[in-house]
Amino acid sequence: MSIQHRLVFGLAAGAGALSIAATSSLILLAQHFVEELSRPHGLLDEENITWTLPNPELEPPASQRRSILFHTADGTLLSGDFWAQPQPAPTIIICHGYRINRSVLRPVAVLEYKHGYNVLMFDFRGHGDSESIATSGGNAEIHDLEAALVVARQQPETIPGKIVIHGFSMGASVALLLDPQPDVAAIIADSPYARLDKILMRIMHWRLTNESFTWAPFMHPLRNGFHALTWATLAVSTIVFRLRFGHTLNAQPVASFKRWKTRSKGLIRQSYPSILLVHGVKDSSIPIADAYQIVAQAHANNIAMNTYFVDEADHCGAYGYNPQQYIEVIEQFIKRHLA
Repeated sequence: MSIQHRLVFGLAAGAGALSIAATSSLILLAQHFVEELSRPHGLLDEENITWTLPNPELEPPASQRRSILFHTADGTLLSGDFWAQPQPAPTIIICHGYRINRSVLRPVAVLEYKHGYNVLMFDFRGHGDSESIATSGGNAEIHDLEAALVVARQQPETIPGKIVIHGFSMGASVALLLDPQPDVAAIIADSPYARLDKILMRIMHWRLTNESFTWAPFMHPLRNGFHALTWATLAVSTIVFRLRFGHTLNAQPVASFKRWKTRSKGLIRQSYPSILLVHGVKDSSIPIADAYQIVAQAHANNIAMNTYFVDEADHCGAYGYNPQQYIEVIEQFIKRHLA
């Protein structure tokens, strides 16, 4: 073999080795990301939960509260609580966000019970007291909300056809991902994302940027490749997630309305739940741009949507910025659409 041929062969072998090493590193990075994303019972640090919630008040008497355990269609065991009014009433289902649990939203439950509604709150899979299985941030949790609706319908205090879903962050996104249900009259979606992949890319980019501050100066130029690296990692993570859990990772509430219209074709009459979209303009976790996308898609598919955007509020911060106005907006919306 000539020197020239040996040189070409060596360069090809070296490039192949680098390619294999890069691919292996990317797969390992994607597997680590999927593991962190789906790990059950992880909690956000308290300093990362900046929501201002209603002031704690006395909960209903023990005679009006009951703990419930129920299974989803895929066999997951969930835990929740039902607070019943003394007489039949509309029921509000409270859906918590990612990496928190129903106990964080008990002040919300007290406030809504105080206004005359039954309240069902539950923990999504891998959260709180529910079964310790993988979370997905959206798609798998649709099964959980569907099962919670069945439970709400079964309670003798629930007036048929008068169920309201009040979701926060991930819980709001899951509420929008759910296909229209005959008993769901309205949805209050507080700070949902439009597309999960965009949120995950922002998280990955932020983590890489944050960790790179400790790098040696000669490595700083590598920051210029973070966008491509996050895109590639997310693409591989999507494949890893599907192979591991059997369903897609990328939940897209923004695409729900087109799906609703497609599935209702041929029906004589299809009613959709009334929707109130709540979002803080200064949301640093899920940008207000996500809310604008959701509204645009709802209008494009002729689905009515009410909005309550708060200029100075951060993530799930509309209540904290102006509690009285938040309560009034929510109460008026619920009464108008349950009438």
